[in-house]
Amino acid sequence: MFSLVSVIDLGPDADESTIERLAALLTERGQQLPGAKLSAAGKTLPRALNGGAILWRLAFYSEQDCWTGRSSAAWRADLAPALAAEKGVSVDWLAYRADYFDAGVSRGEAGLWRCLVMAVDNGTPAAEIRQFERDLLEMPGYVSAIRNWALGDVVAGGGRRRWTHIWEQEFVDIAGLEGEYMTHPVHWGLVDGWFDPECP
Repeated sequence: MFSLVSVIDLGPDADESTIERLAALLTERGQQLPGAKLSAAGKTLPRALNGGAILWRLAFYSEQDCWTGRSSAAWRADLAPALAAEKGVSVDWLAYRADYFDAGVSRGEAGLWRCLVMAVDNGTPAAEIRQFERDLLEMPGYVSAIRNWALGDVVAGGGRRRWTHIWEQEFVDIAGLEGEYMTHPVHWGLVDGWFDPECP
Protein backbone atom coordinates (compact mmCIF):
# COMPACT_ATOMS: atom_id res chain seq x y z
CA MET A 1 0.00 0.00 0.00
CA PHE A 2 1.15 3.54 -0.79
CA SER A 3 -0.25 6.61 0.96
CA LEU A 4 -0.62 10.33 0.45
CA VAL A 5 -1.17 12.56 3.48
CA SER A 6 -2.10 16.24 3.23
CA VAL A 7 -2.11 18.84 6.00
CA ILE A 8 -4.57 21.49 4.83
CA ASP A 9 -4.73 25.02 6.21
CA LEU A 10 -7.72 27.21 5.40
CA GLY A 11 -6.60 30.41 7.08
CA PRO A 12 -7.83 32.07 10.26
CA ASP A 13 -11.25 33.04 8.88
CA ALA A 14 -12.43 29.52 7.97
CA ASP A 15 -15.53 28.52 9.94
CA GLU A 16 -16.61 25.07 11.07
CA SER A 17 -19.05 24.55 8.21
CA THR A 18 -16.38 25.37 5.60
CA ILE A 19 -14.00 22.88 7.19
CA GLU A 20 -16.67 20.18 7.38
CA ARG A 21 -17.75 20.70 3.75
CA LEU A 22 -14.20 20.48 2.44
CA ALA A 23 -13.42 17.38 4.54
CA ALA A 24 -16.57 15.68 3.21
CA LEU A 25 -15.70 16.56 -0.38
CA LEU A 26 -12.12 15.26 -0.02
CA THR A 27 -13.32 12.02 1.55
CA GLU A 28 -15.95 11.39 -1.12
CA ARG A 29 -14.06 12.51 -4.24
CA GLY A 30 -10.79 11.00 -3.10
CA GLN A 31 -12.42 7.58 -2.90
CA GLN A 32 -13.40 7.93 -6.57
CA LEU A 33 -9.83 8.47 -7.79
CA PRO A 34 -8.44 5.67 -9.95
CA GLY A 35 -6.48 3.21 -7.83
CA ALA A 36 -7.68 4.65 -4.51
CA LYS A 37 -8.22 2.15 -1.70
CA LEU A 38 -9.19 4.63 1.04
CA SER A 39 -9.91 8.31 1.42
CA ALA A 40 -10.46 9.85 4.86
CA ALA A 41 -10.42 13.54 5.74
CA GLY A 42 -11.33 15.13 9.03
CA LYS A 43 -10.97 18.17 11.20
CA THR A 44 -7.68 18.27 13.08
CA LEU A 45 -7.96 18.10 16.85
CA PRO A 46 -7.36 21.44 18.60
CA ARG A 47 -4.07 20.52 20.29
CA ALA A 48 -2.38 19.27 17.11
CA LEU A 49 0.98 20.86 16.39
CA ASN A 50 1.28 22.18 12.82
CA GLY A 51 -1.77 20.08 11.98
CA GLY A 52 -3.67 22.59 9.86
CA ALA A 53 -7.46 22.57 9.80
CA ILE A 54 -7.88 19.22 8.00
CA LEU A 55 -5.82 16.05 7.73
CA TRP A 56 -6.50 14.03 4.59
CA ARG A 57 -5.18 10.53 4.03
CA LEU A 58 -5.41 8.74 0.72
CA ALA A 59 -4.28 5.13 0.41
CA PHE A 60 -3.58 3.54 -2.97
CA TYR A 61 -2.89 -0.02 -4.02
CA SER A 62 0.52 0.96 -5.43
CA GLU A 63 2.85 3.94 -5.86
CA GLN A 64 1.94 4.09 -9.55
CA ASP A 65 -1.74 4.28 -8.61
CA CYS A 66 -0.95 7.29 -6.40
CA TRP A 67 0.70 9.27 -9.19
CA THR A 68 -2.00 8.21 -11.65
CA GLY A 69 -4.67 9.41 -9.23
CA ARG A 70 -2.93 12.75 -8.67
CA SER A 71 -2.67 13.38 -12.40
CA SER A 72 -6.17 12.14 -13.25
CA ALA A 73 -9.01 14.19 -14.74
CA ALA A 74 -10.98 13.58 -11.52
CA TRP A 75 -8.19 15.18 -9.43
CA ARG A 76 -7.95 18.17 -11.77
CA ALA A 77 -11.72 18.67 -11.97
CA ASP A 78 -12.81 18.03 -8.38
CA LEU A 79 -9.89 18.23 -5.96
CA ALA A 80 -7.35 20.72 -7.31
CA PRO A 81 -9.91 23.58 -7.47
CA ALA A 82 -11.01 22.93 -3.86
CA LEU A 83 -7.37 23.13 -2.71
CA ALA A 84 -6.36 26.15 -4.81
CA ALA A 85 -4.05 28.71 -3.20
CA GLU A 86 -6.24 31.48 -4.67
CA LYS A 87 -8.93 30.36 -2.22
CA GLY A 88 -6.57 30.90 0.71
CA VAL A 89 -5.82 27.19 1.05
CA SER A 90 -2.29 25.94 1.74
CA VAL A 91 -1.40 22.27 1.51
CA ASP A 92 1.65 20.45 2.84
CA TRP A 93 1.65 16.92 1.46
CA LEU A 94 3.78 13.81 1.51
CA ALA A 95 3.71 10.47 -0.24
CA TYR A 96 5.12 7.40 1.45
CA ARG A 97 5.29 3.64 1.59
CA ALA A 98 4.78 2.00 4.98
CA ASP A 99 7.99 0.02 5.42
CA TYR A 100 6.94 -1.33 8.83
CA PHE A 101 3.35 -1.75 9.97
CA ASP A 102 0.75 -3.71 11.89
CA ALA A 103 -2.82 -3.06 10.83
CA GLY A 104 -4.37 -6.19 12.27
CA VAL A 105 -5.89 -4.81 15.48
CA SER A 106 -9.55 -3.70 15.66
CA ARG A 107 -9.91 -3.65 11.90
CA GLY A 108 -13.14 -1.95 10.88
CA GLU A 109 -13.71 -0.10 14.14
CA ALA A 110 -13.47 3.67 14.31
CA GLY A 111 -10.51 5.08 16.19
CA LEU A 112 -8.33 8.14 16.57
CA TRP A 113 -5.66 8.44 13.87
CA ARG A 114 -2.49 10.31 14.75
CA CYS A 115 0.42 10.96 12.43
CA LEU A 116 3.77 12.40 13.36
CA VAL A 117 5.76 13.64 10.39
CA MET A 118 9.46 14.28 10.96
CA ALA A 119 12.62 15.41 9.22
CA VAL A 120 15.95 13.77 9.98
CA ASP A 121 18.82 16.25 9.70
CA ASN A 122 20.72 16.19 6.42
CA GLY A 123 23.98 14.30 6.72
CA THR A 124 22.81 12.00 9.52
CA PRO A 125 24.66 8.65 9.20
CA ALA A 126 22.50 5.78 7.95
CA ALA A 127 23.26 3.72 11.08
CA GLU A 128 21.82 6.46 13.31
CA ILE A 129 18.69 6.68 11.16
CA ARG A 130 18.17 2.91 11.42
CA GLN A 131 18.59 3.08 15.22
CA PHE A 132 16.05 5.92 15.39
CA GLU A 133 13.60 3.77 13.42
CA ARG A 134 14.23 0.73 15.64
CA ASP A 135 13.58 2.82 18.74
CA LEU A 136 10.27 4.08 17.34
CA LEU A 137 9.30 0.52 16.51
CA GLU A 138 9.79 -0.49 20.16
CA MET A 139 6.73 1.55 21.13
CA PRO A 140 3.87 -0.74 19.98
CA GLY A 141 5.32 -3.63 21.98
CA TYR A 142 5.17 -1.61 25.19
CA VAL A 143 2.27 0.80 24.72
CA SER A 144 -0.95 -1.21 24.66
CA ALA A 145 -3.01 1.86 23.71
CA ILE A 146 -1.54 1.72 20.17
CA ARG A 147 -3.92 -0.36 18.06
CA ASN A 148 -2.58 -0.11 14.51
CA TRP A 149 0.62 1.59 13.40
CA ALA A 150 2.97 2.23 10.48
CA LEU A 151 6.39 3.76 9.95
CA GLY A 152 7.62 4.80 6.53
CA ASP A 153 10.11 6.89 4.59
CA VAL A 154 8.74 9.88 2.72
CA VAL A 155 9.15 9.34 -1.03
CA ALA A 156 7.99 12.78 -2.20
CA GLY A 157 6.41 15.86 -0.72
CA GLY A 158 5.49 19.46 -1.25
CA GLY A 159 4.56 22.58 0.65
CA ARG A 160 6.27 24.60 3.34
CA ARG A 161 8.13 21.84 5.17
CA ARG A 162 10.68 19.12 4.43
CA TRP A 163 9.88 15.64 5.78
CA THR A 164 11.72 12.31 5.77
CA HIS A 165 9.62 9.97 7.95
CA ILE A 166 6.03 9.44 8.99
CA TRP A 167 4.95 7.56 12.14
CA GLU A 168 1.24 6.71 12.25
CA GLN A 169 -0.65 5.28 15.18
CA GLU A 170 -4.29 4.52 15.87
CA PHE A 171 -5.88 4.75 19.32
CA VAL A 172 -9.34 3.96 20.65
CA ASP A 173 -9.67 7.56 21.85
CA ILE A 174 -7.72 10.66 22.91
CA ALA A 175 -7.15 9.23 26.39
CA GLY A 176 -4.93 6.49 24.96
CA LEU A 177 -2.77 9.05 23.13
CA GLU A 178 -2.54 11.64 25.88
CA GLY A 179 -2.38 9.07 28.66
CA GLU A 180 -0.44 5.85 28.26
CA TYR A 181 1.33 6.80 25.02
CA MET A 182 2.66 10.18 26.14
CA THR A 183 3.53 9.12 29.69
CA HIS A 184 5.06 5.71 29.01
CA PRO A 185 8.79 5.39 29.84
CA VAL A 186 9.57 4.05 26.36
CA HIS A 187 8.26 7.36 25.00
CA TRP A 188 9.90 9.88 27.31
CA GLY A 189 12.88 7.74 28.27
CA LEU A 190 13.91 6.45 24.83
CA VAL A 191 12.11 8.00 21.86
CA ASP A 192 11.93 11.61 23.06
CA GLY A 193 15.72 11.73 23.19
CA TRP A 194 15.85 11.72 19.39
CA PHE A 195 13.87 14.94 19.01
CA ASP A 196 15.11 18.51 19.00
CA PRO A 197 13.17 20.35 21.73
CA GLU A 198 13.74 23.63 19.84
CA CYS A 199 11.99 22.29 16.74
CA PRO A 200 8.74 20.48 17.53
